[in-house]
Amino acid sequence: MAKDYTQLAKSIVELVGGEENVISLTHCVTRLRFKLKDEAKADDQALKNLNGVLQVMKAGGQYQVVIGNEVTNVFNAVLANSHIQKEGSGTVPADEPSVSNEKKKSALGDAFVGIVSGIFMPFMGAMMGSGLVKALAVLLKTIGVLSDESTTYTILYAAGDSVFYFLPIFLAYTAAKTFKAKPFISMAIAATLVYPTIVALNTAETAVTFCGIPVDMISYTSSVLPIIAICFIQGKFEALLEKYIPAMFKGMLIPLLDLVILLPLGLIVIGPVTNILGNAVSTVIMAAMDAVPALAGFLMAALWPIMIIFGVHWAFVPIAMNNFAVLGYDYLLPLTVGCNFGIGAACLAVFLKTRNQQLKETAGTASVSAFFGGVTEPGVYGILLPFKRPMAIVCLVNGIGGAICAIFHVVRDTQVAVNLLTLPAIYAIYGVWGIVAIAISIVGAFILTLLFGFSDTMLEKTK
Repeated sequence: MAKDYTQLAKSIVELVGGEENVISLTHCVTRLRFKLKDEAKADDQALKNLNGVLQVMKAGGQYQVVIGNEVTNVFNAVLANSHIQKEGSGTVPADEPSVSNEKKKSALGDAFVGIVSGIFMPFMGAMMGSGLVKALAVLLKTIGVLSDESTTYTILYAAGDSVFYFLPIFLAYTAAKTFKAKPFISMAIAATLVYPTIVALNTAETAVTFCGIPVDMISYTSSVLPIIAICFIQGKFEALLEKYIPAMFKGMLIPLLDLVILLPLGLIVIGPVTNILGNAVSTVIMAAMDAVPALAGFLMAALWPIMIIFGVHWAFVPIAMNNFAVLGYDYLLPLTVGCNFGIGAACLAVFLKTRNQQLKETAGTASVSAFFGGVTEPGVYGILLPFKRPMAIVCLVNGIGGAICAIFHVVRDTQVAVNLLTLPAIYAIYGVWGIVAIAISIVGAFILTLLFGFSDTMLEKTK
């Protein structure tokens, strides 16, 4: 029989300050993400003590209740048993400016992470799915099952590559929602940037101009920063137009002005400037990697589980996507390829060692989630953080794997989910040293946690 999440949902709503304290609600893979009028009204400790809640976090102007794999069920139960609105639905409450003022007082880093997660998270599933299809095509070609000249390979590769090729269009929608711009106008601008004749201008022998103004053409396919910057400016521009254009003309003039002003501005100014910035970021990070690869790889991978706790790992997503656009591959996130497996292995060790039935259930679920779903928050909040030693062990072995990946220049040329089910794809894309890093994380985290990282005597200390 299906589990009833009604009581948990009602308790969460009550403990975040009641319906009247909630502006809107959304969720990601493991977390309920509330926008609250006053976070001081939420009872952090009582929420943490709820059976079904792993942790409470505050980041990016959001009050985040970490649920784990059942987050979608809890989210639906909250909506079904309250008048709370999903983020982006309905009208904005009159008192939202107070929340915006509160956001301005929050840390700049939190705001940045909130923006990045808001832009990239909604279509991460499509990106992962496409990455797996592309990896399958590459794997079948590598082992000789398919020829890259066959139409089957062409279709599979197109299905896998399309999200990345047309990435600006996907980003346009989510960035527009984030910056309160008109999303379909943003998508029209992005579609123009990757329109075949515009793409062809990038290699044109003649100079490109717009109304006599020189245009420094760059490649916008798979690009990240240009369309995000355009959507940010679009949101501000549309807010200004809303003030001064009569209501009867808004529906016609705002889209027209968006396209005839922002598109040329994007091609002439925004695109080239963000391209320079993107190249500069990649150059600086690559210089650090080249100078001290082992140290850089160790630190990046070792700190990754800690970054997950605070949600700041999202800050590396645009850098990785920019690497795809600038270099054709990413060398940053492959450093962390062993992390999911290390967390899963540590949780498995706790599952096998503990005699506490509730902890065994938590550890077992967290292990399966990390190994087969690539979702690590249940393990991080339910096992690693409470007992501390498993966290230190995972950070250590993950760092060793990251150092190896940096030394042997492990890269990826497509986005792919990282779990046991995708190991063949990981091998095809990351190569043998990526598999070695994974093996180190699994074996190291499991053995060290089993021998030194956990005992049931630690349960008393966590009470």
